[in-house]
Amino acid sequence: MFEVRDRDGLARIGVLETAHGPVATPTLAPVVNPNRPIIPPRELAARFGAQILITNAYILGKSPDRDAIVRDGIHTFLGFPGAVMTDSGAFQSHVYGDVDVTNAEVIAFQKAIHTDFGTMLDVFSEPGHAHDRASADVDETVRRAHEAVSLRGDMALVGAVQGGLHPDLRERCARSVSSLDVAVCAIGGVVPLLETYRFRDLVRVIIASKKGLDPSKPVHLFGAGHPLVFPLATLLGCDLFDSASYAKYARDGRML
Repeated sequence: MFEVRDRDGLARIGVLETAHGPVATPTLAPVVNPNRPIIPPRELAARFGAQILITNAYILGKSPDRDAIVRDGIHTFLGFPGAVMTDSGAFQSHVYGDVDVTNAEVIAFQKAIHTDFGTMLDVFSEPGHAHDRASADVDETVRRAHEAVSLRGDMALVGAVQGGLHPDLRERCARSVSSLDVAVCAIGGVVPLLETYRFRDLVRVIIASKKGLDPSKPVHLFGAGHPLVFPLATLLGCDLFDSASYAKYARDGRML
């Protein structure tokens, strides 16, 4: 599914094959908020050349359009011809404190809407979590990864790496999750670092995670959206990024 065609250190140029066409990496998956589609997904493909986007399965599952999304599929609902990745709601747990959905439920919903890449519901480790708490987060994330693999069916699964700022936990989680039947390995829990410009900590998190990751699988850096971050993350071996920054900045009249 993922072919590395060239590399420079940890950075690599590759192609991720999907049911809706190839995705050249490294690349950005624009975040599409189904409740606030500022730029139509079809325009993201036609005008900006987006080959993949990401939208939130947790939000979709709470939408009044849920039945239509299940009936027609996520690609028809969004009007997007390329690959679609769906997130699970873990980031919402960081923002709001909790989500009223289980890992099994969100996997089942993502299968039902025929997403190209469905994401497990991981446990978001905050940067300030002590080692003991972050370790418990990792244990639960790995347990859920096993559960998600057993439930995924034919859906390509995105496995998440957590562990806060603790290098040993990041490496352990990465090794455990990437050893499973997952198509993409995603490094999560980094948005608070990006928002507060803690780039040294970000680099440490990525390097620790990369030490444990299967090198044959693409690496997604959750929430990386500013163009200045892309070269750094790519240099460290990340292949995919996602962000709503393009829409948030435009909405506020700001430039990236």
